[in-house]
Amino acid sequence: MTSARRARYTGSHVISVNPAYTGQRCSVCTVVDRRSRESQAVFRCTSCDHTEHADVNAAKNILTAGRAEHAQPRPGVRVGARKPRNRVGRKANRQATASGATAKTAPRTAGIPRLL
Repeated sequence: MTSARRARYTGSHVISVNPAYTGQRCSVCTVVDRRSRESQAVFRCTSCDHTEHADVNAAKNILTAGRAEHAQPRPGVRVGARKPRNRVGRKANRQATASGATAKTAPRTAGIPRLL
């Protein structure tokens, strides 16, 4: 099963992150220096002397980048915008409101439940 399919099955999201320089960037002070990666397993920042396993440091950087990407608003979508309702529902509500206004009676909802 692919990761996107697994995410859909579990209700999760898959966010693509550019992994460039995540193994060379310090997860504490965010300085990028290739000399900080001493070996395959050791990361020691040349700026703040933070020491950690290199893969754990890279994973923290990827997590931070993914969270930042997820926090960005989608283009063309207003913050706090509501999803459009079903087209049939809007038409039915409009017709019910129009008929209720002319007859001076309580507006009918045409069988559509109203959420409070």
